[in-house]
Amino acid sequence: MAQQMDQRRERRGVPAARQAILARLRREWPDSLDLTARSLVPTVPDGDFLAACVALQDEGMIMYEALLVGTGPSPMLVAAVLTRKGQAATRDDR
Repeated sequence: MAQQMDQRRERRGVPAARQAILARLRREWPDSLDLTARSLVPTVPDGDFLAACVALQDEGMIMYEALLVGTGPSPMLVAAVLTRKGQAATRDDR
């Protein structure tokens, strides 16, 4: 059941959220940013934004101070920044 949910999520907005997060952090490098799901990718569900944030951190692409959920109208990634690995990956995508 959980695997089916993961597959459905992957088909929806997780890739779009991942790309938007990486692109925004690349543009603002070396500054850290606070990002919200609604301001960054308004068409992507909050759950997909959260999944993208966690996956990017697990892969070592980004790091952040906090991931706030349920504290406002949209999840928020606090003080997010690209890691060296994330910088290299986004350079390759250009």
